[in-house]
Amino acid sequence: MADRFEAFDQFTGELLAWSPRLPGNLVLIDTVDSTNRFVKTLAERFFEEESPPQAALVVAFEQTAGRGRQGRSWVSTAGRGLYCTWLQPLPIAGAGPLEDQLGSLPLLAGIGVCRALTDFVNGRAGLKWPNDVLVDGRKIAGVLIETVVGSGGETVAVVGFGVNYDFGTAGELPTPASTSITLETGRPPSRAAVVARLASSLERELGRAGDVGYTLDSYRGCTVHREGDEVSCRIGGETVSGRFAGFDDGGRFRLETPAGLRTIASGEVIEA
Repeated sequence: MADRFEAFDQFTGELLAWSPRLPGNLVLIDTVDSTNRFVKTLAERFFEEESPPQAALVVAFEQTAGRGRQGRSWVSTAGRGLYCTWLQPLPIAGAGPLEDQLGSLPLLAGIGVCRALTDFVNGRAGLKWPNDVLVDGRKIAGVLIETVVGSGGETVAVVGFGVNYDFGTAGELPTPASTSITLETGRPPSRAAVVARLASSLERELGRAGDVGYTLDSYRGCTVHREGDEVSCRIGGETVSGRFAGFDDGGRFRLETPAGLRTIASGEVIEA
């Protein structure tokens, strides 16, 4: 247990050294059930106290009930990953209409995480729709976005993202199709350096919320999908297979199936 505490203290010290490059509202937690749940509770408290929510980044050393997309759990072993949530008040000043901002956030969050990580893995990171980050086909990071709406219509986005950092052997990984920064680099940068890169990249991309043209162009530049690829998508309890036919103007996934062209607004690619 002493090693665990020493690792957390080291992480804290590293973050303090990087503080000029981190958001002003930074919360570092040793153990939490879920950073998203923590931030949602924080946002609700802002609304109850009728205080304007402030942008903030929450980083946990360990999660006991981490969550991924579609209600799945996210393995959150102490010190092995980076477990983060960004609280983003909406609408973002100077950006487009709220509806456009909400529509672009899932893609922009994926872009921000992907662009932050690709520098550490020699440009090999890419996005599997909608926002899983892969390195050579193996998952290194994922994104979960939720919203909280106050009684007066005030809205905040809760942008959770987890990165596999220090899973050092294949047997330690959350799934056989995963990878980590340690495995991909051999000598990983410090946790704080990765957090700082993630924070600056995410803040920059979220600032473009509502800019539909920028979002789609950037997303297409990051995606691992190529038109004509055979893929399968999970849509609720249904699995649909076909050939990837590009993204529409809203970033929705188009799939050419035996029954015809299908446009998928919500779901996930399970094979690519």
